[in-house]
Amino acid sequence: MNDAAENGKPATTRGQLWRVLLHKAESPVGYVPAISECRIIERYSDGFLREARRGDQVLVQRVTPDQSAGRITFRHVDQSDLAVITNQIGEDENGNLTLTLSITLTEAPSSAVLGNNSYLHELDADFAATLDAMTAVLRRNAVSEFDALTN
Repeated sequence: MNDAAENGKPATTRGQLWRVLLHKAESPVGYVPAISECRIIERYSDGFLREARRGDQVLVQRVTPDQSAGRITFRHVDQSDLAVITNQIGEDENGNLTLTLSITLTEAPSSAVLGNNSYLHELDADFAATLDAMTAVLRRNAVSEFDALTN
């Protein structure tokens, strides 16, 4: 996450990363290339319910941010092949920030994943594109904040 610091730019802070993850959860278009539109249906004290379009699918997700754990959980409440998506902030052995995206499939597609590699490759490509887009946004924000502080 902090490659920018190696190039003389400021490193992404935990607070910056958390704010970007929250923004991504509420407005994923621009962060998640596979999602073309999204709207928040309802808000709760501990999160919100959102509806997102991925191709011809409409996904309904219960989103629960937990800042103290550095985690945002997306639980699918529809008939999606995905049960849970988790975005987790962590640190490596050198104290550098890490971001882990994980998915848990529902029972039904497990055999499909094992027998149909194109499905797995499509999911992998979606998540890789999401990480690339999020990293680009984080770096732009870090450079903008650095420029604002030094000018």
